[in-house]
Amino acid sequence: MNMYDNNDKRRLYWLIDQYLLNKIDESIFCDEFYYSYDLEVSSETLSEIEQQAFLELSKVVSRFSQYEEDHKLDARAFSTVQELRQKIIETKDKLKE
Repeated sequence: MNMYDNNDKRRLYWLIDQYLLNKIDESIFCDEFYYSYDLEVSSETLSEIEQQAFLELSKVVSRFSQYEEDHKLDARAFSTVQELRQKIIETKDKLKE
Protein backbone atom coordinates (compact mmCIF):
# COMPACT_ATOMS: atom_id res chain seq x y z
CA MET A 1 0.00 0.00 0.00
CA ASN A 2 2.84 2.43 0.71
CA MET A 3 6.58 2.70 0.90
CA TYR A 4 6.93 3.87 4.50
CA ASP A 5 7.03 1.78 7.66
CA ASN A 6 4.43 2.47 10.35
CA ASN A 7 7.09 4.06 12.59
CA ASP A 8 8.24 6.54 9.90
CA LYS A 9 6.71 10.00 10.30
CA ARG A 10 6.70 10.36 6.51
CA ARG A 11 3.89 7.80 6.54
CA LEU A 12 1.67 10.36 8.30
CA TYR A 13 2.26 12.88 5.52
CA TRP A 14 1.68 10.16 2.93
CA LEU A 15 -1.64 9.20 4.55
CA ILE A 16 -2.81 12.82 4.49
CA ASP A 17 -1.93 13.09 0.81
CA GLN A 18 -3.59 9.78 -0.05
CA TYR A 19 -6.77 10.84 1.69
CA LEU A 20 -6.88 14.28 0.06
CA LEU A 21 -6.33 12.63 -3.34
CA ASN A 22 -9.31 10.35 -2.59
CA LYS A 23 -7.13 7.25 -2.81
CA ILE A 24 -8.20 6.07 0.65
CA ASP A 25 -11.42 6.63 2.54
CA GLU A 26 -12.01 7.94 6.05
CA SER A 27 -12.03 4.55 7.74
CA ILE A 28 -8.74 3.49 6.19
CA PHE A 29 -7.19 6.88 6.95
CA CYS A 30 -8.26 6.72 10.61
CA ASP A 31 -7.12 3.14 11.09
CA GLU A 32 -3.75 3.68 9.43
CA PHE A 33 -3.17 7.02 11.15
CA TYR A 34 -3.87 5.37 14.50
CA TYR A 35 -1.52 2.45 13.75
CA SER A 36 1.26 4.85 12.82
CA TYR A 37 0.86 7.94 15.00
CA ASP A 38 -0.55 6.44 18.18
CA LEU A 39 1.28 3.12 18.18
CA GLU A 40 4.50 3.41 16.19
CA VAL A 41 5.89 6.90 15.53
CA SER A 42 8.17 8.16 18.29
CA SER A 43 7.39 11.71 19.39
CA GLU A 44 11.15 12.28 19.48
CA THR A 45 11.19 12.13 15.67
CA LEU A 46 8.58 14.89 15.38
CA SER A 47 9.22 18.62 15.41
CA GLU A 48 7.23 20.74 17.85
CA ILE A 49 4.80 21.85 15.14
CA GLU A 50 4.38 18.25 13.95
CA GLN A 51 3.68 17.09 17.50
CA GLN A 52 0.99 19.74 17.94
CA ALA A 53 -0.61 19.27 14.51
CA PHE A 54 -0.68 15.47 14.66
CA LEU A 55 -1.99 15.48 18.24
CA GLU A 56 -4.90 17.71 17.22
CA LEU A 57 -5.60 15.49 14.22
CA SER A 58 -5.41 12.39 16.40
CA LYS A 59 -8.17 13.76 18.64
CA VAL A 60 -10.52 14.05 15.65
CA VAL A 61 -9.41 10.70 14.20
CA SER A 62 -10.05 8.88 17.48
CA ARG A 63 -13.62 10.18 17.60
CA PHE A 64 -14.49 9.56 13.94
CA SER A 65 -17.54 7.47 13.12
CA GLN A 66 -18.94 6.85 9.69
CA TYR A 67 -22.22 5.65 11.19
CA GLU A 68 -25.16 8.01 11.28
CA GLU A 69 -26.59 6.12 14.27
CA ASP A 70 -23.59 7.13 16.38
CA HIS A 71 -24.09 10.80 15.56
CA LYS A 72 -27.77 10.54 16.46
CA LEU A 73 -26.86 9.13 19.88
CA ASP A 74 -24.47 11.97 20.70
CA ALA A 75 -23.37 14.31 17.94
CA ARG A 76 -20.65 15.87 20.11
CA ALA A 77 -19.05 12.53 20.92
CA PHE A 78 -18.20 11.64 17.32
CA SER A 79 -16.38 13.35 14.45
CA THR A 80 -18.13 13.55 11.10
CA VAL A 81 -16.65 13.07 7.64
CA GLN A 82 -16.71 16.84 7.19
CA GLU A 83 -14.96 17.51 10.50
CA LEU A 84 -12.31 14.91 9.74
CA ARG A 85 -11.68 16.25 6.24
CA GLN A 86 -11.43 19.83 7.56
CA LYS A 87 -8.94 18.81 10.26
CA ILE A 88 -6.83 16.91 7.72
CA ILE A 89 -6.74 19.98 5.47
CA GLU A 90 -5.85 22.22 8.45
CA THR A 91 -3.09 19.81 9.46
CA LYS A 92 -1.62 19.78 5.97
CA ASP A 93 -1.70 23.60 5.89
CA LYS A 94 -0.03 23.87 9.33
CA LEU A 95 2.74 21.53 8.28
CA LYS A 96 3.49 23.59 5.16
CA GLU A 97 4.55 26.57 7.30
